[in-house]
Amino acid sequence: PRWRGGNFETYGSRFSGDATLAALDAAPDSLLGDASPASFTFMFAESLRLHYRYLDAFDACYRECKANPPQRGAPSACANRKKGSDGGYRADHCYGRATAATSPLSFNLPAFATTLLPALRVVVMLREPAERLWIAFHSYGQYPAKYGQGAAGFGGYFGNQSAAWHSCASRHGVRPCALRFEGHGPEQADVYYHCDQLIKGMYSAFLPEWQAYFAPERLLVLPSSEHFARPMRSTRLVWRWLGLREASQQEEADARRVKEGDELEQTVRRHREAPAHHSRAVRAFYAPFNRDLAEALDDRRFYRGNWGAPS
Repeated sequence: PRWRGGNFETYGSRFSGDATLAALDAAPDSLLGDASPASFTFMFAESLRLHYRYLDAFDACYRECKANPPQRGAPSACANRKKGSDGGYRADHCYGRATAATSPLSFNLPAFATTLLPALRVVVMLREPAERLWIAFHSYGQYPAKYGQGAAGFGGYFGNQSAAWHSCASRHGVRPCALRFEGHGPEQADVYYHCDQLIKGMYSAFLPEWQAYFAPERLLVLPSSEHFARPMRSTRLVWRWLGLREASQQEEADARRVKEGDELEQTVRRHREAPAHHSRAVRAFYAPFNRDLAEALDDRRFYRGNWGAPS
């Protein structure tokens, strides 16, 4: 209900509006689709609309402690509040209260999606994680602004974020940190952007829920590099997987006219490729996740070449 675009009913109505229904009447065998760059890795920050119980509980706790004098009945832990890096007071115990109030891990995006849309089929295109991180660093201005421009800034960024990740994972576990990093306490909440881009490349941490709720015939996972190398080949593969009829010559021509926007090409053109030593370090970091991904999908493409451990 707090989404800027309206509530979930507003979003759903886009699939049942007059224009959509008219198009379906004209072509009853059509499929309705939606594209999202952030749904597969349903980390905490990308799923906040599912976690307002956490935010509301934290906000209520923080307000109790921030009151001067503290509100009557406020927890005695408020007396131990600390001065945070932002100059305000950081009530550490509020993380525990918020975590206790939040939805369980069993309430997640794949479960939610398949409950609402039992016939939903999902096509996932995954970018090799080291390339993805290089792109993300340059695509969002806050990272170069904090860590510096270019390769040196990227090195500082990866070093800071990976150290914060290892600290969380060693204490709380890999999947709990991937799914709810900033919910584990003030140490994680204080990390710049909560390791968000680093976590988004940990595909294997999010795959179990997708495989649990989507049978193989409803979940297709592809490396994006194959699509950008041969767009029509992967497009035809998806058409066949969806059970669509063979495309007409006109439909093929229309598909070919769709301009492919490869962010990697754009990033390399503007910022060059990541230096080899940085790429090796990042690929070594992601290698365990890629190995688990390849094994879970029974698809060696995800632990081959740049996806594999650097030699």
